[in-house]
Amino acid sequence: MIAAVVLAATSAPAAFQDNHSAVARPAWAVDGVTDTVWMSVESALAEQDKDRTKTMLRDAEVQARSALAGNEGHAGRRFALAVVLGLRIEREGGRTKIHIASEMKKELDATLAIDPMHGRARHLRGRLNAAVLRMGAITRFLATSILGGGELKKATWQQAESDLVFAEAQVPGVSDHHMQLANLYRDTKRPELARAEVEHVLAIPCHSRMETAVREEALRLKKKLR
Repeated sequence: MIAAVVLAATSAPAAFQDNHSAVARPAWAVDGVTDTVWMSVESALAEQDKDRTKTMLRDAEVQARSALAGNEGHAGRRFALAVVLGLRIEREGGRTKIHIASEMKKELDATLAIDPMHGRARHLRGRLNAAVLRMGAITRFLATSILGGGELKKATWQQAESDLVFAEAQVPGVSDHHMQLANLYRDTKRPELARAEVEHVLAIPCHSRMETAVREEALRLKKKLR
């Protein structure tokens, strides 16, 4: 099944080809990121079966690493790998989640070493730090001290907010930049600021499945903030 998914992602599955005109290149897939990578991600996000989605994202990681080989100095391709790893984090658990988070942190650091002003990389780093801080105390200790996530120990709300605010200002047209800042404001007890960011999300048109998912998340948070 894995080989079939990789082949489908490489050539674009028929259903995806038929609707290709309706699925625009997502904002994170900048010039230099191969179609194979972003189409693999979009196909995985469109899959309804959760286990299959996980498998497809693993294959998307293979595609991203293949595209990066020999192009290690390309910030866009490094960031594309970080995007895939970030999506995998949301769907994996336990030691696997922590291992992927550490790998993602390495790719984000490498991206920012190449391009310190990379707004999307700052966004993901802020999002990663916020995710660590949302863990319970025991879980966070296990993740950072036992399961190999030592690089995540330095996470603070201040650092997370700094990164997310930078990303929003640098690339304001990306809906998830506003969404993650809204979540941070919610978690740090600033509902008015959270509501403002939710409205920013809802004002941005959706051009991909990932962006549609962000809009749906914003609508859910809007209801909770009333």
